Amino acid sequence: MRLKTRDYSLSGLYFVTICASQRRCVLGRIEKEQVELTALGHIARESWIAIPLHFARVNLHSFVIMSNHLHGIIEITATGLAQHAAPLQGRQQRRSQGVQSGSLSAIVRSFKAEVSRRGREELHWQGRIWQPNYFDRVIRDGREFSDASRYIAENPLRWERDLENPSVDGVSSAKARLAQHAARLQGTRGIDKG
Repeated sequence: MRLKTRDYSLSGLYFVTICASQRRCVLGRIEKEQVELTALGHIARESWIAIPLHFARVNLHSFVIMSNHLHGIIEITATGLAQHAAPLQGRQQRRSQGVQSGSLSAIVRSFKAEVSRRGREELHWQGRIWQPNYFDRVIRDGREFSDASRYIAENPLRWERDLENPSVDGVSSAKARLAQHAARLQGTRGIDKG
């Protein structure tokens, strides 16, 4: 799903969508076009906001946690300082196979793992919280950044038509949902109107 020619540990802006397992509405609900987070949704929000504490080269921009997915803009900067001058004793830095340290994949994996860990510990959550993988789009210029930020801000307003909303009739194919994410910033002014 990642671009083969892109090094996702390099500086850049990324529009990310992370979906709940089986599109279950476990993160919140939309009431009167406003998001009301569940306890798990609050954990996801806190964990998202904490990402820069764990990744020195990361800045967060617009984000929204919906009923069963999250949209956010992650910026990986060119330089950053290490969080610790020396490794903490008793803690080994884990490096997952195939995931480069500080890359977008490492950031998303860390976020999902933290929400899952806290969900199990604090809420006695059982089972999966997240779908495997995530969707991303490289933001190439100011216009795409503006479009993505607006899309995120307006997402709760479109929930009744959102393909991630399990109550939307006639759209159940995973292929249609995948196309929505892949094309999210394409089209008129880069925003998916439907």
